[in-house]
Amino acid sequence: MKTTILKFFTLSVAIFAFSTISFGQANNATGTAQAAANIVTPISITKNVDLNFGNIAAASTAFTVELDESGTRTSNGGTGTLPSVTGTVTAAEFTASGLTGATYAVTLPSSITITDGTNNMTVDDFNSNATLTLTGGSETFNVGATLNVGANQVAGAYTGTFNVVVNYN
Repeated sequence: MKTTILKFFTLSVAIFAFSTISFGQANNATGTAQAAANIVTPISITKNVDLNFGNIAAASTAFTVELDESGTRTSNGGTGTLPSVTGTVTAAEFTASGLTGATYAVTLPSSITITDGTNNMTVDDFNSNATLTLTGGSETFNVGATLNVGANQVAGAYTGTFNVVVNYN
């Protein structure tokens, strides 16, 4: 009988031990969260008007022509002139479009070269009047620059291209 009681006691302890482990495992909890994303319209840029310094008369000394964002040009240094027949004078105009209210950055070139065959001039000091916020989903802004005219610059129609890059902040 002692053996039976001992076996019964051992069996009871074993069952109790397993049942305690089972209760311990029931103490887990699970949380659930939702994943979401909002894909927005990519920012874009459209050129509306080209940058054009207009008619310029070269001289025996080098000089610069500054064209600001408003389209006003001035001659600096040297003896070059801006004739009364101005030709087409315009600051470049661009429209950036994208997410309403988003802020963005504008990257302008440091300098470019415009050419007429083998003759060239450098355009540098690019600047813009962008407010850098897409109010209503777009912003139109202007870009000006400085043209470096060489001494005795050869007459001709000089052209070149430049890139204006916009990115969301």
